[in-house]
Amino acid sequence: MSMAEGLQPDEFAATAARAVTACAGLGIREQAKNLAGDGLLGVIADEDVGGLALPLGFAVPVIAAAHSGLLGFPLLETILIGRLLQSSLTRLAAAIVSGEKLATIAWQGEAAAERDGGLLVLNGALARVPCAASADHLLVRMSGGAAALIPANAKGVVIEDAAGLDLTVPEHAVRLEAVEVPIGSILPPGTWDLLTSDANVLRAAAILGSAEACLALAQEHASTRRQFGHALSYNQAIRHALARQKLGLESIRHAITRSLSGDGGPVQRDAAFLAAAAYGSSISEGALQIHGGMGFTWDVPVHRHLRRIRTLQAQGDASGLISRFGRRYVSEVAPFAEAGA
Repeated sequence: MSMAEGLQPDEFAATAARAVTACAGLGIREQAKNLAGDGLLGVIADEDVGGLALPLGFAVPVIAAAHSGLLGFPLLETILIGRLLQSSLTRLAAAIVSGEKLATIAWQGEAAAERDGGLLVLNGALARVPCAASADHLLVRMSGGAAALIPANAKGVVIEDAAGLDLTVPEHAVRLEAVEVPIGSILPPGTWDLLTSDANVLRAAAILGSAEACLALAQEHASTRRQFGHALSYNQAIRHALARQKLGLESIRHAITRSLSGDGGPVQRDAAFLAAAAYGSSISEGALQIHGGMGFTWDVPVHRHLRRIRTLQAQGDASGLISRFGRRYVSEVAPFAEAGA
């Protein structure tokens, strides 16, 4: 009997929420150990590397809980890399799953490679690399959809100062200047497409977690904050806005469920991410409007969730993905339109 039998993904949400709370105030290495101790870093990795060998759907509530609690750790990247390396770099995958090593992913940019005997020499500019300054290894895209795993301290790896909207999980730009890596560190063509497809499901889950937190904060504020002798929720426009936000939240949840169903494929996974990006932004912006200036304070973290959602949109290139969907739609519809003319 497989471990997944008799288990439900939602059962992992409470464990993840407790783990996120326990990570508050800890450094990134201590967080990795805590999360590994609860089995969260290897939730989808094979048992051979210390994982739980569960389907991707079991990582959804884990990621949602992490982002709802504003976890300052690159959990999405760690979960994906642990499974990605389990066949080709087993020892490193086990070290990542156990929290001994930290790895992250450069979501933008590409490395160009030249052969030099038994080594590859990589050059390129990478961007949107979460927690690169703290990581031991970086996974980067190469031409043809291949990927390379690079030691962060390798000669020629230049990690620039953190930038971006979410400073709790800082993003870095990285330059590769004649970085030498062994051929065995190269993952085959097609790796990147599979990685980003799974990443889009987990990005949707991350946005779902932040959107849930924003909506809960907005509902609480609207029911307790009083103006002119009434709670804010007495205002019909605010009640309608909250209802629309709740509908958007359920739309994200449904899109994720569909992407993981038997009929789900790359298109459904991309669509789940785009639905989350659109509805998540709307929900967090609506919650910010309900809070007014309070929503920009550190004690009311609505703006922090909005920053995370915007960061996830950029990491997944939501605008570019929409353009590709549009071109695909036009190319498929145009022949029928011409035939009917």
